[in-house]
Amino acid sequence: MFALKLVVLCSVLGALSAQETKEAVEILTEKTFVNEDGYNFVYKTSDGVSRQEEGQLITVGDHQGIGVKGSYSYVAPDGQQYIVSFTADDKGYKPTIKIASNSQ
Repeated sequence: MFALKLVVLCSVLGALSAQETKEAVEILTEKTFVNEDGYNFVYKTSDGVSRQEEGQLITVGDHQGIGVKGSYSYVAPDGQQYIVSFTADDKGYKPTIKIASNSQ
């Protein structure tokens, strides 16, 4: 019985040690500005994610809101870098997606 418990314990420990250890993601750069007419920010992380965005007050008819434009990028599990540019305003959310060319 002891030998069976030892085999099970070794199997569990082996499986745990075989799991991929993920590194913590760090913020490499970050800047944020907010004023009475809008905002903007930009950041980059150590896992290849970046984002920049700006929002401005807009008036449509009798209503005020925020119009937003920006982009973000990330490296997907397939190894490709995807870049999404977008606007969001009274006409809706309009993204454009492209794959960055590899210059390797």
